[in-house]
Amino acid sequence: MIEIKYNCSNGKEYSLVGDRMRATSGYFHEYEWKPNEADMRIGSDVYGFDKEPVTYKLTLTLRGDLAEQKKLLNELTNCFEYDIANNTPGKIIFGTYYIECYIKQMSNKVNSDRNNRTDCEIGIYCPYPMWAEEQTKSFYKDSANKGETYGYLDYPFDYTFDYSKQSSGIEHWTINHYRSNNFKMIIYGACVNPRIVINGQVHQIFDTLEANEYITVDSRMKTIYKQLANGTEQNIFYKKGTKSSVFAEIPSGDLLVNWSGDFGFDITVYKERSVPEWN
Repeated sequence: MIEIKYNCSNGKEYSLVGDRMRATSGYFHEYEWKPNEADMRIGSDVYGFDKEPVTYKLTLTLRGDLAEQKKLLNELTNCFEYDIANNTPGKIIFGTYYIECYIKQMSNKVNSDRNNRTDCEIGIYCPYPMWAEEQTKSFYKDSANKGETYGYLDYPFDYTFDYSKQSSGIEHWTINHYRSNNFKMIIYGACVNPRIVINGQVHQIFDTLEANEYITVDSRMKTIYKQLANGTEQNIFYKKGTKSSVFAEIPSGDLLVNWSGDFGFDITVYKERSVPEWN
């Protein structure tokens, strides 16, 4: 059975295919792209597509005695309202995919003479209408002296520069997806002006990181934040490299990642689809 869950932004988690509560109507496997087009004498010229926010309608059936149902309804309402009050989305998880969301509406109706079942209809608003499966890789400081040795000896492509073991970090990474990917990148100090090259695409921040400090780059939100050792967070968007976009999506396929080796970083790519995979 595919696991379907709702995760509140406060950390609470609820199964939508459990014994106490189960989704009994509604589905996530529908989508629509809006074409950007110019009218032609015959038909139109399509030059791109946009995707608008989506709202899914779902019916949750709660079971148990009436007191148990009321308790669960109160818990759900608190969680749904918590996300909205704090403007922090929860998540619907379907198998290995998730989508960020707010439960913007809810109504419920007690069924049967014994009051042992309540149907709760909810509207799941997804401002960013893409489902994502995450893939994460860590790249370590001085990995040129610790990484996989085969990659430095027989890389299957002919480049004009040398990838032999020097003072730089070099790693291979494979992303199995059909399109390029948004990502979150976390760069750890200490380092100066960290520069990461992925298949020739340069991602660089012009700033100094001390030990126990880190920078987070989010390509979806187009944000760059620096976390200081004392917990202070700084917006350093203006320190991004300008010759090449630090937010450029990471391609799928076989990747070569190159950096100085003087610092470590993590990359999480979001393998996005309009609907979650059946798995």
